[in-house]
Amino acid sequence: MTTAATHPYELSIENAGPARKRISITVPTETVDSKLKESLGMLRTQTVIPGFRKGKVPAHILEKRFGESIRSEARNEIVSDAWKNAIEEFELRPLGEPEPVGDPTEVVLEDGKPLSFALEVEVMPDFELPAFDDIKLTRPIVDVADNHIDEEMERQKIRNGNLEEIEGKSKEGAFLIGPAVVHLDGKEESFYKTEQTRLTIPAKDAGGEVLGLFIDDLGKLLTGAVVGDEITIKTVGSKEHELEEVRGAKVVVTFNVVQAVKINPLSDDELIAAFGLENIEMLKEQIQLALEQRRDQDQAAVLRQQATEEIAKRVEMELPEKTSAMQADRDLQRLRTQLQSSGRLSMEEVEAEVAKVRSGSSEESQKRLKTFFILTKLAEHFHVTVNEMEVNARIAELAMQNGKRPEEMKNALAQQGQLQQIEAVVREEKAADQLVAACTVSDMPLDKWQALQDGGTAKKTTKKKTAKKKTASKKTATKKKITKKPSDKS
Repeated sequence: MTTAATHPYELSIENAGPARKRISITVPTETVDSKLKESLGMLRTQTVIPGFRKGKVPAHILEKRFGESIRSEARNEIVSDAWKNAIEEFELRPLGEPEPVGDPTEVVLEDGKPLSFALEVEVMPDFELPAFDDIKLTRPIVDVADNHIDEEMERQKIRNGNLEEIEGKSKEGAFLIGPAVVHLDGKEESFYKTEQTRLTIPAKDAGGEVLGLFIDDLGKLLTGAVVGDEITIKTVGSKEHELEEVRGAKVVVTFNVVQAVKINPLSDDELIAAFGLENIEMLKEQIQLALEQRRDQDQAAVLRQQATEEIAKRVEMELPEKTSAMQADRDLQRLRTQLQSSGRLSMEEVEAEVAKVRSGSSEESQKRLKTFFILTKLAEHFHVTVNEMEVNARIAELAMQNGKRPEEMKNALAQQGQLQQIEAVVREEKAADQLVAACTVSDMPLDKWQALQDGGTAKKTTKKKTAKKKTASKKTATKKKITKKPSDKS
């Protein structure tokens, strides 16, 4: 495919794999010469060399001293400009930065010669949305009862409780504080270190999060720890980790316990004062309103999930073969924002859930990526827009849930690079809500709905176990055959 006469480059495009494009670019001789002349001219006006007036340094001297850097900088500018034109011409929707094809050091500008090179990039998959007006959804119905309010009160007492130093062995729910060092693949040089990290002790038979990694037996490793202990945690980096160095690497975390603390829950009166209310009746009324709002949010989230899962079943698309670090990081940031928005989890619990997802399977990662593409397409289909007021409203919700002022929460999100993710989450939710509105929704009591979900999970588990048994049987049969051959010969 050749270009229109709006730029000097010769561009062509071809498929280079699932959702991956290769763009071949040729820069004509006159453009190369013009760019080199321009770069040399700019350098001449800015360079001062003893024995020559500013702007009067001969070209051959500049070439001798700065020729390599001039050509390198000019080449980078040409590549960048050509790439921008390729995006416009082919209406590309890149998922990351383009990658050079071949050795980039061989792409060199030379006087009187054209420049040819190729770039590859993963792009948004090309697919069509299916019909969705026949999709049927089920909304679980639950009333906020007194026991729900009492449970939330106890949770808030713990969440807003006071920390107390622990003497002796630490138990479930306590926090261990101290420095940590991470080594990869047995290397002496540390990959990461921090002077202070805080680990939450999960139940003895449960897993938990350590520096973004989910450790299956963390409860067993941490229970009973005392100040002065050195704890060694070993694991293998997930293949889906957003940091390439961690993927599949042998990870050793050395953690030293400098401080151990536990939470003393607030009393009823202390919790009432913490919320700035006058009596327990007002507190329970506020909690009921918050729980009803959370229930409505949960119902909306359930409907969104049902609708997007059904659409995903109906959509065929080619996913990028490799998930880049940027895509993996964006996926986790989006999940972190969604969990924070729910209001049910503390920051430690959010990070533990993110760590679980980070250590999940490639199949799960691909499903989330597919959902992201579908929601992006739905947002375009429904012409969804997000304004600053909506973003600020979501930030205010997060601030209230985390006991912070909105400005403080916004600054924290900005430092974590999550402001764009807030906007993305709001856009995706609005797109999914539009999808839900186009479907048929029926209500079902929560217990009946939960039973159906548990039944579906049980069926999936049974299928997996059956598949494992079949695989094991095949392996056993193969072993028997292999074992039998030598005896036949004898």
